[in-house]
Amino acid sequence: MDVHCSTCTEPWDVYHLRHDLIFEICLDETEADAWGSLSRHEKLNPHYRDKFKAVGWEFGDSILDVRRCPACPKHARPDPERTAMKSAIVEVLGDDEDGIASTFEDHGL
Repeated sequence: MDVHCSTCTEPWDVYHLRHDLIFEICLDETEADAWGSLSRHEKLNPHYRDKFKAVGWEFGDSILDVRRCPACPKHARPDPERTAMKSAIVEVLGDDEDGIASTFEDHGL
């Protein structure tokens, strides 16, 4: 299942975002392993957001709400309509990442 970047619409595999991406941001293996058991909000605290941003990733309130990705053109900006829809879905579904992924996929988000 894929979700799409709000800026460039690049598709990203949900499994990769949830389980593998953390190993690509220069953390030691212990910290990266521990990240998987954190809450949705803890996974995107400022420490991790800074690490993700350093390699080209920006997220909304869920790791599945990709606002910018490494495939984005340098000066491109997220589509405000896509961003608003994704934010509303994440707000309603909260910690239900499977529901978020499914709803995003159903609507091409």
